[in-house]
Amino acid sequence: MILHGFVPDSFATGVSISLLKDKTANLNADNYHAITLSPIIPKVFELLLLSWCHDVLEKYMLQFGFKRNSGCMDAIFAVKSVIQHYSQRSRSVFVASLELRKASDSVSEYKLYESLPSSGVPQIIVDILCNQYMLLSEVEWKYICFLF
Repeated sequence: MILHGFVPDSFATGVSISLLKDKTANLNADNYHAITLSPIIPKVFELLLLSWCHDVLEKYMLQFGFKRNSGCMDAIFAVKSVIQHYSQRSRSVFVASLELRKASDSVSEYKLYESLPSSGVPQIIVDILCNQYMLLSEVEWKYICFLF
């Protein structure tokens, strides 16, 4: 895969299942959340790619998701600390919350992949990521076509 810059078609396989969100709510399509169970080999390969690129990818101190040893509890602690800091000094605290559903749909994959080599990510890894994304998009499109 590293030599040729592609991933096998089997990396795009998975089993999709629907999970009930709220057992007390009405049983309609909006009350289900689909998840896909993927094979372990692609996940191991992605971890390997991430470990190779770990040093060149920028890390932001205030990013809590998709970051090792960081998560929701760290974000909650940061917000509580800021509120507490300003409240103790009798300062006003204004909080805004924004949920970005489908935010990844608005990202230009081309610009993302174009920016990776300038960040120090080896071109062969960018090629693999592009190939994997195209493979997954193709499978998703076939699945959507199958549903209709």
